[in-house]
Amino acid sequence: MRRPFALFGLLLASLASASAGEPERVLFIGNSYTSVNKLPDVLAEVVKSAGYKVPVIKSATPGGQTLKQHLTVQPKSLALIDEGKWDVVVLQGQSQEPALAEVSPAIRTDFVDSAATLCQRIRVKSPQVRIIFYQTWARHPDSWTTQGKDYNANVGKDPAEMQARLRLWYGNVAKANDALVAPVGDAWERNYQSKQPYRLHVADNSHPDFKGTYLAALVMYKTIYQPKDLAVTYRGKLSEEEAKALQVFVK
Repeated sequence: MRRPFALFGLLLASLASASAGEPERVLFIGNSYTSVNKLPDVLAEVVKSAGYKVPVIKSATPGGQTLKQHLTVQPKSLALIDEGKWDVVVLQGQSQEPALAEVSPAIRTDFVDSAATLCQRIRVKSPQVRIIFYQTWARHPDSWTTQGKDYNANVGKDPAEMQARLRLWYGNVAKANDALVAPVGDAWERNYQSKQPYRLHVADNSHPDFKGTYLAALVMYKTIYQPKDLAVTYRGKLSEEEAKALQVFVK
């Protein structure tokens, strides 16, 4: 008599595991790198086109905010966190702070400590949450050439060094807080290292154009849902060729 019940238990466990990647509630805490082109909305379209039910998605994305500022001067961010029952919370720091953490002890302390405090606060009301750090991208190479070689010296001597720092410090805070990393910046870097790269930055050499946001949404989808294959048909304003080419950079 035990065998059928054991098999039934295994089946339930399998089903629970299969649905673990399908969140019902997702929260984004970030800034303009999340709000430009409405990344949460693009993610919803990607999820829908892949055949999943679209979760409830909310966000707090005031421009230029660091992780510390979300804790200290952004009551909306804290109020959304404290709603609780989040299945996924995505945390995105100011675009330069993880790179500056490499050379500035004060910024490093703020970044690391604020990441930990946010994770602790999130888990109080959402104990089963998956926290994901949104690894952003380096400035476009033109940022170093058109605005002088010292313009971005503190974040790295070139895009490769800046991306290495972003990768390192987002990885550090994720590991320290039992969280995941959505390696968006790494996907951007693969694009720019390819033989025929697309420009993903707008003219300010910092923020994403729609191609950049689309690639970010693909990486976010892969990180959250962990599908075997992308199987995404949504492409927004992109041509089929552009969409397929960008999907190649998602690992």
